[in-house]
Amino acid sequence: MSEKDDKSLEAALAALKKSRRSTKADISGDAKTSGSQSSSANDRSNPAWADQAARMLRLPGFGKIVAIADLVWNGWAKPFTRFLSPITRRVWRFYGWSYEKFAHTKAPDETRVFSRQRAAMVTVVLAIITVFTPVMLVRDFIPALSRTIYDAGMLATMREDHLFLGRAELINPDREIFQVMGCRDIRGCDGGDNTTYYRLRDNVILDIKYWTTRFEPYDPAEIAGAMVSELNDCKITYYGRRSKALGWFPYIVSASCTPV
Repeated sequence: MSEKDDKSLEAALAALKKSRRSTKADISGDAKTSGSQSSSANDRSNPAWADQAARMLRLPGFGKIVAIADLVWNGWAKPFTRFLSPITRRVWRFYGWSYEKFAHTKAPDETRVFSRQRAAMVTVVLAIITVFTPVMLVRDFIPALSRTIYDAGMLATMREDHLFLGRAELINPDREIFQVMGCRDIRGCDGGDNTTYYRLRDNVILDIKYWTTRFEPYDPAEIAGAMVSELNDCKITYYGRRSKALGWFPYIVSASCTPV
């Protein structure tokens, strides 16, 4: 190989190295640029799962549904369940203890023997508890607790008034709720804007007060019995106020009435 050929080969190798360095620099620059762009995009679209949601929406068919459900669970629902985790852990612990306790019998040699019949029975009982406990909480316990808290706060604002009241009507026999129409002027008791509906119902706070002071429960039917006529001149003690938008009613605590 001649000297001229050696020089041309060295020049070709140098050009190749130079092109490789420029290619690496371009790739590095593109990576930095894309990194800065993605970083700024993430800064603008915080939280980060928003970008993940956009990618999930491009998935086909059932995969999109699964991905979105996973996103909703991890992004919204799972943090909320942390507040309920102490309760759920105790519930599952109770379920496990119940199943182990009642699904096995003791053999004569004191060994535990699994019984399919007992296991089926305890499974049915636990399933009934699982279904009906939330129903009872939502239907009975939570509303009763809300009413008790409301009554405890509003009883501190009780006030007296002089009204003309109609006959009390039982509108909810199960909860013993009475309703009566009242007005301030006897000439305006035919209905319309001049009248206000009042209610009487059982009250846990008043039950406690009556038991500790009179040794008897609070009975709204006894107060409703004072309104025997179609129109009664009454002095009442009540709390609350009427709000048609919120469905609120003032509640009568005591009444002294004379038929008109």
